[in-house]
Amino acid sequence: MALIAIVYVIQAFKIPTGSMENSLMVGDFLLGLKFMYGAPIVPFSQDLGINQRFPAVTDPKPGDVIIFKYPGTEKKDYIKRCVAGPGSVIEIQQKKLIVDGKELLLPPRGKFDRNGNLENDEIVNFKPLRIHKKGDIINPSTLENREFLFFKHMVHQENPRANVTVQYQLYLNGEFANDRTFSFSSINTTMSDLQQDKILRQDPQSGRNVAFNLNRLDNWVEIESYLSFIKSKFPLENPEIRQVLFLDGKPVTEYKVKYDNYFMMGDNRDNSLDSRYWGYLNRNFIMAKAFILYFSWDKDIPLWQLPLKIRWDRIGKLIRSWDGSEFRNVKM
Repeated sequence: MALIAIVYVIQAFKIPTGSMENSLMVGDFLLGLKFMYGAPIVPFSQDLGINQRFPAVTDPKPGDVIIFKYPGTEKKDYIKRCVAGPGSVIEIQQKKLIVDGKELLLPPRGKFDRNGNLENDEIVNFKPLRIHKKGDIINPSTLENREFLFFKHMVHQENPRANVTVQYQLYLNGEFANDRTFSFSSINTTMSDLQQDKILRQDPQSGRNVAFNLNRLDNWVEIESYLSFIKSKFPLENPEIRQVLFLDGKPVTEYKVKYDNYFMMGDNRDNSLDSRYWGYLNRNFIMAKAFILYFSWDKDIPLWQLPLKIRWDRIGKLIRSWDGSEFRNVKM
């Protein structure tokens, strides 16, 4: 019975970072309910591209705190709050979250911790974006850099067993120029080389040399920076970079969305790697609805002070959705 519960009913999760503070704290231990959104009939079948589930009690809704698989190259589980669902239009104006023309206020225990300052203006002021829903037909050639990376991540989530890659094509004065040499990280390279693990760069965290590859970048802000840098190397030749998505080696010219998508954000808005950076969360990658805290301790208090280390007041707290009635109209 315990095994059945673990596979189909509940999921344990530990909060590793401060991205959901102060709604959820580092050191919180919680349970998520898999059956709320429909647990997979065959365990781990999502990794095989199979999305057959038991009937859901409810669909994910804006305001829910959700446990999900990270939709990038990193293999780990994340937890964020859903702020918008399929078909909605989302934007950010000076950190104000706007969904379908209405401002969604920060959850009561959410916070901003950088006094209004973030490194990238495109995150502080996020241009309007419509979230893809099941049945949408997408022409990837019409997408700009941010939308294209979001589209790539969505295709990967819907086709986890497929080989999903992007070819970045450099054009100078209208002519294909992927073999033109330019200086990158103190060496001479080409656009083709930057997509093939041929360039080694030092990892600032480990200090080791690692292969650089444009295809492995999960953050659209970072990709935008690199593409702008490459274009700056050819200022007099009308540089243009086109992006072509390949699914199992075949270029994608039109794509029909298989599942609904959602936009996720951390309640600690200035300290959260979320949909603003990596894009939509596909229904296929959603695992459980966060439900209750069963334990919590403060990592900054030493273990020998165990009674003080435990946050007794947090144990047994329910994890609540943020009421959608807290929307307010925004003057456009």
